[in-house]
Amino acid sequence: MKKNDSTAHFTQPTRQSSVAILLIILKTYRILVRQAFPFILLFFVGKGFSGGKGTHILISITVIALLGMVYSIINYFRYYFYISDEELIIESGVFRRSKMNVPFDRIQTINFEQNIIHRIFNVVRLKIDTAGSAKAEFEFHAIGSDKADSLRNLLLSKKKQTKSRINSQKIQGSEEVESIPVFKTIMQLDILDLIKAGAVENHFKSGGIILAFMWWIWSSIDDMGMQEEILNDQIEETVMSQVNSGLILIGIAIAVFFVLSFVVSMVKMVITNYDLKFMRSENGFKINGGLFTKKDVAALDHKIQVISWGDNPLKKLIGIKDLRLKQASSIVLNKNTSIKIPSCKNEHIELVKDTLYGHNALDKITYSPIDKRYFYRNGGILSAIMIVIVSFLIYIGQYSQAILLGVLGIFMVVSFYLSYRKKKYGFNNNMLVIRGGTYGDKTELLPIYKIQSLSKKQSPYQRRNGLANLVVHTASGKVGIPYINNDTAAHIIDDFLYKIETDKRKWM
Repeated sequence: MKKNDSTAHFTQPTRQSSVAILLIILKTYRILVRQAFPFILLFFVGKGFSGGKGTHILISITVIALLGMVYSIINYFRYYFYISDEELIIESGVFRRSKMNVPFDRIQTINFEQNIIHRIFNVVRLKIDTAGSAKAEFEFHAIGSDKADSLRNLLLSKKKQTKSRINSQKIQGSEEVESIPVFKTIMQLDILDLIKAGAVENHFKSGGIILAFMWWIWSSIDDMGMQEEILNDQIEETVMSQVNSGLILIGIAIAVFFVLSFVVSMVKMVITNYDLKFMRSENGFKINGGLFTKKDVAALDHKIQVISWGDNPLKKLIGIKDLRLKQASSIVLNKNTSIKIPSCKNEHIELVKDTLYGHNALDKITYSPIDKRYFYRNGGILSAIMIVIVSFLIYIGQYSQAILLGVLGIFMVVSFYLSYRKKKYGFNNNMLVIRGGTYGDKTELLPIYKIQSLSKKQSPYQRRNGLANLVVHTASGKVGIPYINNDTAAHIIDDFLYKIETDKRKWM
């Protein structure tokens, strides 16, 4: 058997690039600063906190940071990786040494990431996803770009050769040839595409991030007993004659809040997906892109469990959708196992669907709605609660708050009704499709043979009315169909379990 020369580069214990020391230290400090940020902020701006207790806290933070730096340096010199026989071996640990043996055939995907520091020093963060372990992913903080490419190509080729020997029992003495995946670009987004996609994003989500950050700072201040002092300072400067000015300021603040949410959405879209490329190889997809942190993430066909796509009214207006490929993982619902491709058009989604499941995958599917009692019961409860609260506000003379809450209640009930109208499901011999959305549309598509298990859940109300929620479990999470006939749910479970047990295809 001809031994590949590239193997020799990794047969001896090898450390990461020395840049890993810097990256590990920065990662440690980033976590530390995130936890200590309220103390640091109050040390500089809080009255009565910059001396005494504040100084002791700051000294403690500095000592912890120095210890973290020393630990990170020692950890770098105690971390090795190498290839031996049919395995990738990682040795690590400062006080307690550990040795991880990763067989080539257990390696699923190998992904790259590059932030600004990686790019300056021409190194990459290399993440390896494995099958069947409690911790599905481990990473090398910094490896030279050329060495990382060689290691990825070597591991993938060794994986392919190992599987080939197991499956077909190769004739000994034949030459093993590396197979490097060749990717064809399906879609590439430029700055204009990203700005358009950011402009039609869900700005309420960005606004929620802003509010959550403000709430976190305020609650941190509260934990340290500083709220009363700050509020007293504000009360001293406020008089009742300033109420009208305060209302104007509230209006301005709301306008600024929405503008900031809009800007945050656009900036986040550009930074996260800068120069994004969506590519296809013979056995999977890959996305590559990012401004400050450049990601190179693969999604192999056999690991993809569910594909979904959706839009909102603005995205529908310009004809784009967000596509998500959900992959199998030992850690259920790990976001790293799902990749999102924004600004896809219908032809891109059709290409992915046809490539994975064939042109006729959705033939002979009839869609069924969920039971109307889903809206009657849940919408009725929501309406009753809002009516009681609004009535109480009117009773105590809070008319403006009553009107505001009444409008909000009507909006919520209408939204719930639209969500109910769009919930549908359908299936044929091979595929299950679940549709939904509120003001936009969402579709989830999964092959029946990849379903791990099915369960049926019933509340007391559902049991009395012969209804049930059907929950479909996959290796990438779960999807649900609420409020369907109980007998129908039982029939679907029996039918799907039979198909799963008799299907000879491997789900992974």
